[in-house]
Amino acid sequence: MQRRDFVKGLAAAAAVVKVFPEASEALEQQVERLRADVGAAIDDVHLWRRVRREFSLNPGVVHFNCGSIGATPRMVVDAMCNYMRRCESDPYDEVFGKGLAQGQAAVQEQAAEFLGAAADEMVLTRNTTEGMNLVATGLHLKPGDEVLTTNHEHGGGMACWQYLAKHQGVKMRYLEMPNPVTDKAQILERVAGLINARTRVCSFSHIDTITGLQMPLADIAAITRPKEIVLVCDGAQGPGMLDVDVKALGVDTYASSSHKWMLAPKGSGLLYIRKEVQDRVQPIMLYSGYAVYSGSGGTRNVPQILGHGMAMGFHNAIGRTKVEARCRALSRLVRARLREIPALSLITPEQEALSSGMVTFALDPGKGTNAEVFDRFKDAYNIILKRAQGTYAYVPEDHVPGPRPSYNAIRVSTHIFNSEDEVERMAELLGKMLA
Repeated sequence: MQRRDFVKGLAAAAAVVKVFPEASEALEQQVERLRADVGAAIDDVHLWRRVRREFSLNPGVVHFNCGSIGATPRMVVDAMCNYMRRCESDPYDEVFGKGLAQGQAAVQEQAAEFLGAAADEMVLTRNTTEGMNLVATGLHLKPGDEVLTTNHEHGGGMACWQYLAKHQGVKMRYLEMPNPVTDKAQILERVAGLINARTRVCSFSHIDTITGLQMPLADIAAITRPKEIVLVCDGAQGPGMLDVDVKALGVDTYASSSHKWMLAPKGSGLLYIRKEVQDRVQPIMLYSGYAVYSGSGGTRNVPQILGHGMAMGFHNAIGRTKVEARCRALSRLVRARLREIPALSLITPEQEALSSGMVTFALDPGKGTNAEVFDRFKDAYNIILKRAQGTYAYVPEDHVPGPRPSYNAIRVSTHIFNSEDEVERMAELLGKMLA
């Protein structure tokens, strides 16, 4: 991130904390102190040890599952508590009046800067599922219209399309993901081969929730945009892990859950809808007193909204490029250590452009199941991993005839609160378990 973007991001964070003047000084001091400490760190070891102190994580538990849910920094929790006290001092004005209006506008502006969009292209939601539903129902697809997706999509982003297929005659088509992916051409050729005159939507994850694959969205957009196919992105695993620029990705919509890698309060999400397609995406849920894309939904949790903004300020104080570099560095270390264990194989692509902060490995069936490994690590070692789902896991039986392949696999998600020592210990224990 360029310095001007960094300064802009801090300015957006300041706008959030200034909504409540009596709380702003302490919160601004926390952000500024973190920014100064990060800048003064003599090396990466000291930098990330300093960042780790911002979290309340149990030191006896290693959290390697940010892909499911992240840990919220102390300053974000402090901000929410301050905002909550203010809301309860004047519930009507702060929840229905200036608190919501000022807070939502400030956070919406901040979210736009965070994703490289304009403020009127951003919606504050509760999670990726909500954002995907707003898009799917808002497109008003007709019987016979086709939606192209993959066999690796998460149920939260898949259910909305399946509903349209079941009740409105929309046809689903599924791209069988290569395993493993070694070159983006493997994906692009399949996308181009499955698109036809009836294709109205391509719906893909930014980061494959099963394998950690980073989809080549910009290249896919070069195929879809000339054909006026809406490119919908499930970005649950993107922002906060990667320094996301939705314009560079070329997507038409991008839905995300901020409680994962963005480390925001639980129940925080973002939805980007490119200005040029907003006339085609008209959600059926309308909001009283607000524009269609405000994301208001009636009474809202103002402290949560403002805490969402504080979480983005936390990332900006560290530097989003630093955060992405750290996520990638830990991911590379995980892959390097796992390659040394004969009883498993990596599913996550090795190419940097196709990989992410998540690493998935498949176990030799003769060495045990993913459930056994997950349980052993959680119960005996206090290390939280994630069992990987099988292909077509969220697809109805009548959509894909035949058996559903499954992965005997484990997913590891490392973030800025994790350390190299934790990775080394995890790999050592895994090697001994599978020996």
